[in-house]
Amino acid sequence: MNNKLKDFARWLKSQGINSKIPSDIDKLKNLSVLDLSKSKIRELPESISSLESLTVLKLSGNRLTKLPHSIGELKNLRNLQCENNLLDELPKTIGDLESLLILNLNGNKLSSLPDEFYKLKRLTRLTIAANSLDSLSKELKNLSRLLYFSLDTNNLKELPEVFENMTSLYYLDLSYNSFTKLPKSISEIEELETLLLEGNDIQDLPSLEAHDMLIKLNLNDNNISTINFDISKLEDLQLLTLDNNNLEYLPNSVCELEKLNCLSVSANKLKELPQCIGKLENLLELDIDENKIKEFPESFYKLTKLKNLYIEDNDGLSKPDLESLEFCDI
Repeated sequence: MNNKLKDFARWLKSQGINSKIPSDIDKLKNLSVLDLSKSKIRELPESISSLESLTVLKLSGNRLTKLPHSIGELKNLRNLQCENNLLDELPKTIGDLESLLILNLNGNKLSSLPDEFYKLKRLTRLTIAANSLDSLSKELKNLSRLLYFSLDTNNLKELPEVFENMTSLYYLDLSYNSFTKLPKSISEIEELETLLLEGNDIQDLPSLEAHDMLIKLNLNDNNISTINFDISKLEDLQLLTLDNNNLEYLPNSVCELEKLNCLSVSANKLKELPQCIGKLENLLELDIDENKIKEFPESFYKLTKLKNLYIEDNDGLSKPDLESLEFCDI
């Protein structure tokens, strides 16, 4: 092991980064946090496995095309940050990181994940955004402890039915993929608070009705022409964005969202707002830019908490006389 430590110390020196990391063998052996972010590293040595006490490894912002096979020997590693590299595959040994809780693989070139990846059963936070993933295994169900899961900006067309096991998941980002439908099991995520679906083509909106704990829902840029589900069932919803769709009207059920703070429906085909919109008594921000709205309904003037209003590019709308209003883009 001492030879491996010496090899790693030599590698640090050869990379010109030993000034901020102890090169003393005993200190290296007990090192718990290693930050090699933005160090222009192209490759990690296999001798990194000698850092037995490592709990946090930061490798973001480098030029890594692969990770060493020996990385699986870091049995105490809890947090691995490998964002913005050039990884096009992961070693099978990544599944041996039995203590790993947090894994960030955003901004790489991954098109698939090895089967062993799904052995990371202790993961609570997983981010694999901005890669080239086109499928995920049904073994994803093994990651049942996930709390935070980001898959945005990949090439995914569908997801396996695995979410019934992720009952504590509170954040799910599926934006900018090629989804046309959602797995039915998503409705079984009991504690989901944030669901981001922007930039897809999702039409099976009724599956969303089960999420009565949802606080934030983003359905921007989904080619939605109608809200074909009872949105009032999302009784805890505070932020709803439906920008860049094809909506010609909003259903009256939107007015039942008593906790709604922010409603954004810019760049649609709306000709009017619901007559009952005044019931959204906690609304702080409303964005209706780029629609075809001619006037505000009478109840609009009951929005006594409204602070920010965006109404540009409509059909002659002018700034309303609302005492609470702090900003209007006209």
